[in-house]
Amino acid sequence: MLVFITAAALTLLISGASLTLAAASGSQNGDNAKPFSASSSDNGQDSSQVAPMIMQTMTIYNGLLTYPAPHWITSPKDVGNFKASREQTKSSFTFEQIPKTHDFENWTMLYGVYGWHLPDYDFKRFIAESLNALALGCKEQAKSKLVSAEGGSVIMTYHCAALVDPLVKNGKDTESGFLYMSHVGSSYVKVYQAWRSSNKDRDTPAWPINDASVTNAIERMKRITYTPRQ
Repeated sequence: MLVFITAAALTLLISGASLTLAAASGSQNGDNAKPFSASSSDNGQDSSQVAPMIMQTMTIYNGLLTYPAPHWITSPKDVGNFKASREQTKSSFTFEQIPKTHDFENWTMLYGVYGWHLPDYDFKRFIAESLNALALGCKEQAKSKLVSAEGGSVIMTYHCAALVDPLVKNGKDTESGFLYMSHVGSSYVKVYQAWRSSNKDRDTPAWPINDASVTNAIERMKRITYTPRQ
């Protein structure tokens, strides 16, 4: 159960979209599927010591999205620790965050919220095209795995072992991530938590994803809801 702490709430207005952050309690569930459990890095969260989870809400087209803040934000005092990029049109919305010390030109951690109004789509087509859009950035066949499919929402893992050359910055030639996808009528949303890293770092402490971070990322995705606007 999510317990919102109203005293810690912070509301931001982002070009008409209301974004609310609040602290919530967390727990852990896991998935040890490769390639996400390939190192002993300390970048993940210890599943035996669960920090409070910060939740955000955003109205996107016909639905209300409630979702965790980026994993590097662990307390209300950290809510300003990000850079953001936003684009919005009549039928699409993008809100991407990276740590404040990073740059969008060569990011290594990305947390994105995406929305579309697509009257001619069904959910199956939306999922297929979302995965295909990611795969376009991969030289070889990208790999994805279904984590859960319930309540009209889908959670998946994604891994590209060889990014196309224009996306490779500072030797970071792989991309791994977790996807949440859902819809309310003709309104569709995707939440994507991703890392870019060097393939040569696989099976070393430099690899950014381990069992604890996989557990944490999946638990965060399971906290997301997209419900009809009131």
